[in-house]
Amino acid sequence: MLRFISALLACLPLIVSCSASIALNGELVHPKTSDNWDLTLEHFPPAAGSSAKKYPVILCHGFIANRIYLKINEKSSIVANLQREGYDVWLLDLRGKQAAGSPSLFFGDKTFDYSIDEYIKQDADAAIQYVLKATGKDKVNWIGHSMGGMLQYARLGSLGENRVANFVAIGSPAIMDPPSDALKLWSKFTWATYLWPAVPTETWSGIRGGTGIPFFPKKSFEEVFWHEPNIDPKIVTGVYTTAIATVTRREVKQMEKIIETGSFRSEDGKMNYAEGLSNIKIPVLLVAGRRDKLGFTYSLRYVYDQLGSTDKTLFVLSKGKGHSEDYGHTDLVVGKKADDEVFPTILQWLNKRN
Repeated sequence: MLRFISALLACLPLIVSCSASIALNGELVHPKTSDNWDLTLEHFPPAAGSSAKKYPVILCHGFIANRIYLKINEKSSIVANLQREGYDVWLLDLRGKQAAGSPSLFFGDKTFDYSIDEYIKQDADAAIQYVLKATGKDKVNWIGHSMGGMLQYARLGSLGENRVANFVAIGSPAIMDPPSDALKLWSKFTWATYLWPAVPTETWSGIRGGTGIPFFPKKSFEEVFWHEPNIDPKIVTGVYTTAIATVTRREVKQMEKIIETGSFRSEDGKMNYAEGLSNIKIPVLLVAGRRDKLGFTYSLRYVYDQLGSTDKTLFVLSKGKGHSEDYGHTDLVVGKKADDEVFPTILQWLNKRN
């Protein structure tokens, strides 16, 4: 352990020096949740000269991540694309992420003691409430990648959310039955959460990005998150060093249960959020990658079939459909050609409804 800590301290200057420098920056605000947690919303107003659209957009990141990767491609990012199209964009960090002040491991008012349910019930609600007040609108467009979309499956389908006009879910699963072999391998390491209240994924990924040394076999673990040949190596390094967040024990255990039961459930297991999909009546666009090992194509097809909306679309990125690659999980927002192959479809779909 002492050797590991010494090596970690020696690597920290290198990690910092390798962190991506992103020029695409908006104004930061920190709305509070009803249980007194600070969130982060980064505001990107419509680009000058663009045609303003009806509703603002809230963009929400996925599991073990913060908001940074959704803008890391700068002018080619989904954020910049939405701005140029005339959308008022609000990029969300859920609780516990770095920009609003990371919690303490053991002591203090804020510790790493929350689950995905807090994101669903508290954080998404506070973000929507803040954006509506700031813009004077009565509804928002919600775009979520991975878990960021899963939050709205739960809110719209099971909690009666009525302030979302249009919903885009990118690589967001509702079932994991059966889970991929890589996901099953991930779940075998949850025993480590008994040692610490949080899994230091931010530190591990920083070392991985700064030194190139993987903590786990690339094929078994990293393929869950992306198809690396489909992402520029500099972007991969930038994601590792700036966009990964520490994950709590409760989040990990809840995700383990989702993998184990095959369905998106509340922390206590009493509510199966996947069963509420038929209650979602608003327009929904589902974006899937053929190679995605987390937001499986069959899972998004299941969501499509279960949705109660009459206005629903499933868009799959694959070579078989004429795209440059069979897209993986994070490729859908940071892939080499996401600017040409993913975002135009999202924008066209949104524009018709805004």
